[in-house]
Amino acid sequence: MQKAVLFIVLFVSVFGIIHSKSIAQQSLGLDHQLVFKTSPLALFEPETIVIQGGIEYFFSPKFSIQSEIGVNGGIFGINSDRGKNEDFSLWRSKNELKFYSKKYYWGLELFFVNKDFIRTDDYLSTSNNKIWYNNAHVDFQVLGTGLKFGKQKYVSQNLLIDSYLGIGIRSRYREITILEISPNQDKEDEYFLANSRYRFNGWDYIPQFTLGLKVGILSGNR
Repeated sequence: MQKAVLFIVLFVSVFGIIHSKSIAQQSLGLDHQLVFKTSPLALFEPETIVIQGGIEYFFSPKFSIQSEIGVNGGIFGINSDRGKNEDFSLWRSKNELKFYSKKYYWGLELFFVNKDFIRTDDYLSTSNNKIWYNNAHVDFQVLGTGLKFGKQKYVSQNLLIDSYLGIGIRSRYREITILEISPNQDKEDEYFLANSRYRFNGWDYIPQFTLGLKVGILSGNR
């Protein structure tokens, strides 16, 4: 909850800064230029710390393509345990077509997420039965798409802030392989409102809501 509040406060603060900029900054005016992007809020994700960055290339002042990739330390063998998850390895990619007006932009996004980890002390639901385990291997993928609406502004000569929100859909697939069954099969679920996404095999589909910001550095001069 504290991380969610911090996220919202940071977003509102940055959006307020952007709105306070002068009319002279209302158009990026970029043409055939490259912007390097980073996503600082990825460091505060609940499951793991993610380092995420990418590039945005402007084919014209009104159209660009943005591509990003994010990874956590588990990809490089760095210990990234958190909660019930051990040996947590994550990578993801995002690609977006962005169309700019004078003040705002809208974008069409496609993204993919891959997670691979060991989950401990949980259960797998099969045919309305719970199989409790001590540990299991989880292979989890997400494929999604959505529409985004945002505003990208200069805060200095070559520094940009990109704030946005969006809505879409994501399809999720997981394959859970039990490695060690728990000898106690009469456990109570300790979390009344626990997230069940790692407790069954197969596909599901959920809405995708996006709220965030990115920091961009212009590769050349305006």
